[in-house]
Amino acid sequence: MTKISVIVPVYNVEDYLGECLDSLITQTLSDIEIICINDGSTDNSLEILTNYSKRDSRIKIITQENKGLSSARNRGFEFINGKYTYFIDSDDILKSDALEKLYNLACDKNTDFIIFKLINFDSETKEFSKNDYFEAKKLAKRVENKVFNYKDIIDIVFSTPVSTPGNFYKSEFVKNFRFIENKIFEDNLFFAECIFNAKRVYFLNQHLYYRRIRPDSITTTPTKNYVDRIYISNRIFDLTKKLNLFEDCKKQLYNKKINLAYNYLFELEGEDREYFFSEVKKDFQNKKEEFEGDHDFLKVLYPKSKKIFYAGLSSTSANEFKLAVESETSDHSVTLEKENDGFKKKIKKDFKSLIPFKNINFKFLKFK
Repeated sequence: MTKISVIVPVYNVEDYLGECLDSLITQTLSDIEIICINDGSTDNSLEILTNYSKRDSRIKIITQENKGLSSARNRGFEFINGKYTYFIDSDDILKSDALEKLYNLACDKNTDFIIFKLINFDSETKEFSKNDYFEAKKLAKRVENKVFNYKDIIDIVFSTPVSTPGNFYKSEFVKNFRFIENKIFEDNLFFAECIFNAKRVYFLNQHLYYRRIRPDSITTTPTKNYVDRIYISNRIFDLTKKLNLFEDCKKQLYNKKINLAYNYLFELEGEDREYFFSEVKKDFQNKKEEFEGDHDFLKVLYPKSKKIFYAGLSSTSANEFKLAVESETSDHSVTLEKENDGFKKKIKKDFKSLIPFKNINFKFLKFK
């Protein structure tokens, strides 16, 4: 049995594919197979794959019509022969000893999957930069060097990085799942299925993956596909209910769903923003009866989440929605400012009453 199957979905990445493949064929662990799914590329990607496969027999090429990233990844499942499985994006780069480290660690800890850190690489400036999200500081602090499962991180599970290239899977485990197709942000649901079903997970607090930031990247281009986030969010709700985990996760789920919908809105502009707002409002309307039917709904909502949810229901445009949320937040700030002013005046008054004691020698006091 091959030690690792590496699945590489490929679509129109002729400018970056060579670097990705070079990082794989030069891995310090050589017992790997590289399964490249050409997802209907119209540039020179297939030619590049063919040339590399002639030089390295470990590279296998499967071609299909263009169906998207998830479909290409799912197609790769059909050809897995390795004990472990790893997915890499075809414009990114893997550190040269990454697979050897991950394989040895997975065998030693007997993990279902390993989470590790990614670092951003700017395609134009050639500079590296850490991203707070991928640093996973909460996770690192919680689990340290221990094997864990979702029960150990139930209160932070939805703030854990979900990027598929940042995970290393046991094949017999990951073959039970599939990526949802024709949706963006599919990693979120896939990760949720994995983390809630895994018995043994490990976090490797090291950067092993260079995540390329490029102008034409699908993940950095705001489009109407943001609506997919609403769908994925609802699917995760359904998953936790199916696994009888909703009660443990509801506080995170409610607040994250509502707050992210608001935050995503202002990553968009013009017609895209209005379209996304209409979908957010529609989703809030569809969920209102269900959410309010849960006696814990209002209890677990953060104040801002509550404002966002009900402002979304009552607003007729993205701008009105924004103003409604900001207005309520502003009112709260004014109240706090008035309270602070009153507190300052009280301190000033109390301080004046202490003036007669200013000549007392306090040197005998010791502060610990």
